Amino acid sequence: MSEFDLGAASWRRGLTDEKAYVEALATRLEKALPGQTTIEREHRLFSNEQTIRLIEIRLETHTYRLHFDKRRGMSTERAKVVRGIALKTEAISFSEWLTGVSQELEQLAELHEEARSAIERFLFS
Repeated sequence: MSEFDLGAASWRRGLTDEKAYVEALATRLEKALPGQTTIEREHRLFSNEQTIRLIEIRLETHTYRLHFDKRRGMSTERAKVVRGIALKTEAISFSEWLTGVSQELEQLAELHEEARSAIERFLFS
């Protein structure tokens, strides 16, 4: 086998892994954040298979999008959102995308925990 053949095989295997990862990520986000997550699926004619095309997560200050194309693979971007208007959209690496989503989710969880605690203190004091 030539280096080209090995490289092509490695690339195809990587795309298969990415597809499985994107499917798993979409399922988790749909269940965990149904109100903030939009999943677009591609339906193929004469096939039951549905492929994820887009994962969009709308959080407090950013909207995160993961685009998946069967031939080109995965691309990610983050949009700065103020009052529902995207001011700036930038392409970022997947690791930056994942870190950003994780950090905003942690902040959101802390905010809601603080609000829940304040309500409990108010009601039960």
